[in-house]
Amino acid sequence: MLRIRTFGHAFIYRQLPLLLLAGLPLAGWAQRPAPLPFKAPAFREAAPAPVAGGTTVSGHVDQPTTRTISLSYGPDWRGHLTQTVEAKLSPAGDFRLVLAGLAAPTEARLGYDNTYATLYLTPGDALRLTFEPSRFERTLAFAGRGANANNYLTQSALATSQDDEAGRTPDARAGRLSAAELRRVADGYRQQRLAALTAYAAAKPLPAAFVHQQRQAIDAEWASSLLSYTSRQSAERRQGGYATLPVGYYDFLREMQLERQDSALAQSAFQSLLMTYGFTQLNDEDGNLPTGRDAGRRLYQKATDVLGDGRVRDVAVGQYLLGRVESAHTDIRPLLPDFRAHNHDSTIARAVRQAVRAHLALATGQPAPDFTLADASGKKVSLSSLRGKVVYLDFWATWCAPCLAEMPASLELRKKFAGRDVVFLYVSLDGQAADWQNYLATKQVASPNAVQLHDGGAFNGAAPKAFNVQAIPSYWLIGRDGRIRANNPPRPSTSPAIDNALEQALKP
Repeated sequence: MLRIRTFGHAFIYRQLPLLLLAGLPLAGWAQRPAPLPFKAPAFREAAPAPVAGGTTVSGHVDQPTTRTISLSYGPDWRGHLTQTVEAKLSPAGDFRLVLAGLAAPTEARLGYDNTYATLYLTPGDALRLTFEPSRFERTLAFAGRGANANNYLTQSALATSQDDEAGRTPDARAGRLSAAELRRVADGYRQQRLAALTAYAAAKPLPAAFVHQQRQAIDAEWASSLLSYTSRQSAERRQGGYATLPVGYYDFLREMQLERQDSALAQSAFQSLLMTYGFTQLNDEDGNLPTGRDAGRRLYQKATDVLGDGRVRDVAVGQYLLGRVESAHTDIRPLLPDFRAHNHDSTIARAVRQAVRAHLALATGQPAPDFTLADASGKKVSLSSLRGKVVYLDFWATWCAPCLAEMPASLELRKKFAGRDVVFLYVSLDGQAADWQNYLATKQVASPNAVQLHDGGAFNGAAPKAFNVQAIPSYWLIGRDGRIRANNPPRPSTSPAIDNALEQALKP
């Protein structure tokens, strides 16, 4: 699970490509004060000798808040990390992580107390790092073999985050610009970041492969900003014609020759670009899965025109179809004949089959899977114990900005249906129970028709796994008979749509 304090899109995903952790602009980050001077404490262990055939990451955590630190690596075809090593901190706050048999340079994710940073590791690296958890982003620093690349990543991430907070990034400005203006802003910001990379590499030598990767990442992030322009426009701007795209706006996609960039598929920025491409280019005009007798043919024709007919296209379409199933529980079966005819990758095909099976098991009319969790008082509550009432199930977390944005509307909805046979069941996926309990105590209004539960396993907990939750917020509407009425019902903020859905569920 990736914890991101705020996020401006509709969902927080269980796993996102690492570029979101590498400092790309994320809308809505809270303004931070200027950093205080920080002096890294001395390392309390001898510098580790490189492990034959292995890579080491060791260091010191100043004022630890938890005793475990992790490192994840080995991206699969979607950019999801498949391998994780963990280490316990010593009483003094020291640790040592060893990656045995790393065969090639790779992105990795350092995780500590639900905070994460992107690393770049090469075989034989002997990195040493230090940080203070309360100021993780501002105090993370590296020494040893591989330090230059990782200090660049840390500094670049912080600079980009500060730019976004100050409204200087293309994404932060897109909602106020025309498409042509955004292109100029994005081009300028891209050149600024490339110049910063060149200047850093001149001052502190960087591996040539790393520089090449970072140039590709900057290009991919630039393209993602251009692709997401329309989605950042308000309904008023769209209706007023201010968000009209000029002729040839998307020509940059062909100019990038994405079909030749198979090697970039191991990079998180490129994976995120393909994800953005799918949801901006392959949906229909209303933002939904294409429908109609030749929907699959049209989808593949569009993707092939831009991405070619090789692995890049297979990954992009596979990501898109899985995203539709996992985030919106969309029935993608009408597109599967074309998918089978055009997809070349058996791993992607297997993932899509598994997602479809999971979707069918949780389709409308199927029994809702049962689970039992504790409420804030420690009392055990099972979903099945609520049978006889309509249940509006909400998977959320205190760190999920889209989830929190729905809470005021959710409270109003509870008020509207007070005294009726509707239970609003909230399942928090916070890793730390204290975060959930603090939110309930300070920001959540209790009511008789609300039940607050916590699953400390986060996305791997029993409840979210039973409902195949891959992104939050995730809403479910369950009938009096314990069967699923909707696996993607209207959100609380969509009144009167959600009111009507609840009223229908209450009818005999």
